[in-house]
Parts: sequence; C-alpha cells; structure tokens
Amino acid sequence: MVYFFVNLMLHGAISLTLLLVFFRALRINHERKNKRGISYLLPVLLTVILLAQVIGFTVPRLLDSVYVMKSNYRTISGEVESIGFLNNTMRIDGKEYFYNPLSSTNKPLEGDYLEISYTRYSGFVYDMKRVPEE
Repeated sequence: MVYFFVNLMLHGAISLTLLLVFFRALRINHERKNKRGISYLLPVLLTVILLAQVIGFTVPRLLDSVYVMKSNYRTISGEVESIGFLNNTMRIDGKEYFYNPLSSTNKPLEGDYLEISYTRYSGFVYDMKRVPEE
C-alpha cells in the first residue's frame, strides 16, 4: 500500500511540474521572448504530454486511492503473458497490471498462473499468489 501512495505522489509531482513548465512556456510566448520560432509550439507539445500523463497515470491512481484506503479490490486469475521492461508491470489476458518491483516475495514470471487482487482504475496489484491452472 505504501508503494501505491508513493507512486501516486510521484505521478502527481510529474503532472504538477509539467503544468508549471506549460504555464512558463505560455508566459514566454505571451511576452514574445522566444529565441527560436519553433519554441512557439512548445505549449502544444507540453499539452499533449500533460494530458497523456494525467489521463494515463495520475487520475486513475487518484480514483483508486479511495479503494486502496477501504481495501476494496477486484480479483482475477490468469496466466502471465509478459513482464514489463522495468519489472513493474505484467500482462494478464491482454490487460496490464502494475505491481511493486521492490517486493521480494511473489515475483511473477512469464507463464505463471496467478490470482491477483487489483485496483479498479489503475490496475495496481495489491496481492498476488500462484495457483494451479484450471
């Protein structure tokens, strides 16, 4: 649970930083202090990046924070199709789930059949255990 809230704070800080950089770029455009003509497009690029960050990471974790505090999780079973590059995501039945890569227990491997408890919106895995295949 601590990993979830640390992750939420990290993504919130990233979103806030992007927002502040966006406002700074807008102010520079408004004051016409750009050194290069292409830098006028920086606010557009930052908007796209900020929206992807907020929609993909920050908002789902904010919505799930209530479920984590209430310990209200969904449960599924399935075979691990793949493990992410940073060893913090896994794909089960075509859906991606996030888990704590620092946990020393229950590290999933490709092909493992797991039962996982996860949050509704962000897909953060609270608990996972190996079960025999059905």
